[in-house]
Amino acid sequence: MTSSAPHLDRLRLRQLRLLELIDTHRSLRAVGEVMNLTQPAVSQMLKDLEFAFGVTLVDRSVRGAMLGPLGQLALQRARTGLAIFDNLAADLHADLPTVVRVGTNPAVMLDLVPSALHHMEAHRANIRFRLEAGTVGNMMSGLLNGDLDCYVGRVDWTATPEQMAETLRYDPLTETSLVVACSVDHPLANRSSVSATELAQWPWTLPSGDTNNRRSIETAFRNCGVQAPVPVVEVSADPTSLLRLTQKIELLTCLPKIVLDTYAAEGRIVPLVTPDLDFLRIQTCFVTLRENDTLQSLQMLREALVHVCLERPDVTEGG
Repeated sequence: MTSSAPHLDRLRLRQLRLLELIDTHRSLRAVGEVMNLTQPAVSQMLKDLEFAFGVTLVDRSVRGAMLGPLGQLALQRARTGLAIFDNLAADLHADLPTVVRVGTNPAVMLDLVPSALHHMEAHRANIRFRLEAGTVGNMMSGLLNGDLDCYVGRVDWTATPEQMAETLRYDPLTETSLVVACSVDHPLANRSSVSATELAQWPWTLPSGDTNNRRSIETAFRNCGVQAPVPVVEVSADPTSLLRLTQKIELLTCLPKIVLDTYAAEGRIVPLVTPDLDFLRIQTCFVTLRENDTLQSLQMLREALVHVCLERPDVTEGG
């Protein structure tokens, strides 16, 4: 079965919403009740949708209806498109400048994104920016679902299905690594180097277990044959809080270098030399959907980010 351009042109938004209803209710009869349609009418809508795309989207059986692999992909893309329509409608009625919804990681907000907005003179660009900081997984989900226009931060490609990754345009910006740190008053502060075995014996504050940084920390310890430290305090996606706790309670922590540099310059926090801990490099990317790639507002932000990174190669991110 091949796709039909004339039939694609005749598709309606509610036919795209049909996939989400099927995924939720797993029954064409139940979907009909929600849409105030008969089951035959829902079946015809689905047939028209599958004919237009030229593929089977829904697996039907006596137990109901379920989205197949292609149906899941179509649903993901449909959610993105519907979210774009919803936000466009809101912007048009608001009679305000274009809104760019940017997802970030918290450490990116310390310097990289503010510096880029300063470079592009965002306050004069007739563009409004809505910034949201969170974990890598949440930000990537927001981008794929159409809740964000772009994402600036770390990308976990292992958690992104290949079919979804192919829908994205991404530009590498810069990279860094994680660093173990403590307060200047900590007993380890003046050591020339510290082993993973000894580090694991001290109390820690770490990012929460759902973050990529936490997983990288645990992997580095395990690769040394050492059980990863169990933190006294966990903090969800907030590196500045990790450093405040490190200073006040004299806990060890581990975080991206850009965050540490900000505080180390004030003489309150120091990095530790940990020769046997091998942390994976953290790469910052600018990511957006391919269909949004030509939007002028996103091009301006991308160019500003690249400019900042070229001028300041130590700028990095966390998550």
